[in-house]
Amino acid sequence: MVMAGTPSPQSVGREFVRQYYTLLNEAPAHLHRFYNNYSSFVHGGLDAPNRETLPVIGQKQIHNRIQQLNFRDCHAKISQVDAQATLGNGVVVQVTGELSNGGAPMRRFTQTFVLAAQSPKKYYVRNDIFRYQDIVFSDEEGEGSGRSEGEEEEGVAAGGYFP
Repeated sequence: MVMAGTPSPQSVGREFVRQYYTLLNEAPAHLHRFYNNYSSFVHGGLDAPNRETLPVIGQKQIHNRIQQLNFRDCHAKISQVDAQATLGNGVVVQVTGELSNGGAPMRRFTQTFVLAAQSPKKYYVRNDIFRYQDIVFSDEEGEGSGRSEGEEEEGVAAGGYFP
C-alpha cells in the first residue's frame, strides 16, 4: 500500500500494531528488531504483580527480557488502537485487547508505545509499556485514596488539578 504524503498518526499506529502483533505470534524472538539502543521496555508480567517493574534499556537488554518472557503461540485480540502525533514527528500508540501466551486463557491488557521517527515513513519503538489489566492493587491502609485530606478536598496532586 503506497500512501501519498506523510501518513496520519492513526495509519502509522494501525500498521505498526498489525506488524508487531503478527511478529509476536509468528516469530517473537525477532521482536527486539523494533527497538534500538535508546529504547525503553517495561512489561508488567506475571511475576510480583504489585511490585514496580523497572524498565530495561537498549535493544540487547530488551531482547534478553523478551526471551525471559517466553512468548510462544501468542494470540492477540485487539479491541482498540488509538494514536496521536507527538514531539519530533513521533507517534504515541495505545493498544487495548486480550492476549494469550502458550495456550493460557486470554487476559486483558493495555500496551503503550512511543514510536520515534527515523525518516518520514520509518519508525522505531522508543518506549514500550505493557500491563495486564486483571491485576488488582490492594489498599495497604484499608481505606482512602492514598492522598492527603487536603489533596482530596482540593483535588490537587503533583502541581496539577485532577478532579
